[in-house]
Amino acid sequence: MKTTTRFPSTFRALLAVAALAGPPCTATAAVSGETLANQGAPGVAPCASCHGPDGHGNAAGFPSLAGLPAGYLAKQMHDLADGQRRNPIMMPIAKGLSDARIQAVAAYYAGLPPRDGGAASGDHRSAGRELAVNGRWADQLPACVACHGAGARGVAPHFPGLAGQHAGYLESQLQAWKNGTRDNDADGLMKRVAEQLSDEEIKAVSAWLAALPARGQVPDTTRPDPAPARADAVQGHFQPPLLADLPDGPDGEVIRRGAAIFSATPTHADSAPFVGNGQACVNCHLNSGRQADSAPMWAAWGLYPKYRSKNDRINTMADRIVGCFTYSENAQGSAKGVAPAPDSDLVTALQAYMHWQASGAPSGRTLDGQGYPALAAPSQAPSPERGAALFAAHCALCHGDDGQGTARPGTDRPTKDYEFPPLWGPHAYNWGAGMHRVNTGADFIKANMPLGRPGSLTDQQAWDLSAYINSHPRPQDPRFDGDLEATIKAFHGNRDRDYYGKTVNGYKLGAPGTLEQWEKDHDGGARPRANVDAQ
Repeated sequence: MKTTTRFPSTFRALLAVAALAGPPCTATAAVSGETLANQGAPGVAPCASCHGPDGHGNAAGFPSLAGLPAGYLAKQMHDLADGQRRNPIMMPIAKGLSDARIQAVAAYYAGLPPRDGGAASGDHRSAGRELAVNGRWADQLPACVACHGAGARGVAPHFPGLAGQHAGYLESQLQAWKNGTRDNDADGLMKRVAEQLSDEEIKAVSAWLAALPARGQVPDTTRPDPAPARADAVQGHFQPPLLADLPDGPDGEVIRRGAAIFSATPTHADSAPFVGNGQACVNCHLNSGRQADSAPMWAAWGLYPKYRSKNDRINTMADRIVGCFTYSENAQGSAKGVAPAPDSDLVTALQAYMHWQASGAPSGRTLDGQGYPALAAPSQAPSPERGAALFAAHCALCHGDDGQGTARPGTDRPTKDYEFPPLWGPHAYNWGAGMHRVNTGADFIKANMPLGRPGSLTDQQAWDLSAYINSHPRPQDPRFDGDLEATIKAFHGNRDRDYYGKTVNGYKLGAPGTLEQWEKDHDGGARPRANVDAQ
């Protein structure tokens, strides 16, 4: 629950006496979370003695616990009890609590209203806001809100709310991750983030987050901008212009609308009627389509019109966007049931955003950073079995144990509003999307995942992860005409890199009724084993 060690000596003594005053609190007798928080139990001091009766802590170094996800609070207590998180004050307290009592007190604090910081500075160019809202993609540093959600209000169960937390506590934890005295973060994510920040940046982002309102409507100033206010291109690549520098007027208005659609495709009023799943453009084109080696828009724009074998004709950029709605956004499952028209205002807005991104870029040739860097063929055949273990270690934190993504706070499945998108199942990309191919998925994973740590996986691991992800049921290929074998022959010829039509875990992938049966079988969200039964 807390890690700071800045306690008055008299209070440390008091806690030490309390910890020794009776036997460890492991009895099975039911004690409510509220009682534990406010009155304690034999051998355990009440949480309120440090964190206050409202759970809001104080600026002396005691963090606010109110409103944090119960799963996150419970994990911290278990980590303290097991020594995975170190704090001389909290460790004996955590060890004195049974699992049932940890769960009870975590649930109690999760139900309390969070501490409200009021309002952070609206200055779009302040250092704290820039890091919290946009990150620093030139250094592969994701924004705080990329994991902790809109307004930094947390995404249960793994990502706590940062809005309104005490600045001193936030600063102390970032420093702890930076110097290695705290290391219980999944996959080393927070350590990687903290190591990228200077002491001055840690102070700035902590102060900005602490001032955020934790309740009510999320202010516009705390939402991720479609593009940052400072240069963010990876060194050695084309630098797209900054949305913060767009002029007012009709052009700027349409470009901004296109940028907003790009970042919130499933929920934006213009695009939502044409989206049949939980996928946004930004899920496959990171940093709002600006990131090199993540198929950036500034590199794609100058390549069209061009021939595409996928539909055996010359495609314009408008055609390409329509194709993305058809396959990646599964438009046939949308309210409209079809993709938007190439000459629609929606497609025009997206083109305006892409064209503006490419301002100053040479046209008609491939730029460094275009697409996803292609991996060489793996030394071993891609393995869903190996990929399952890798998924649990590197992907489940964000995308869920069941691969069904993490919904934004306040939404329930089924939903199109995801903090982290589903990777298979009914709200994933369909069997016609390029990402369903194992090689394309591997290319993307190697260059861009895990978030904040791209390139940390080996090539073989990227191949295995893609095989695991793409060997699950997902929405039907829109080109399916009722004959599975004919669809395989026409559109899924590379059988070494495509699971469409194969049987995995008893599911004939792509066959009519398969996705529906999978949904019925996995109503509880359990992740199936990865086992290729037949080819």
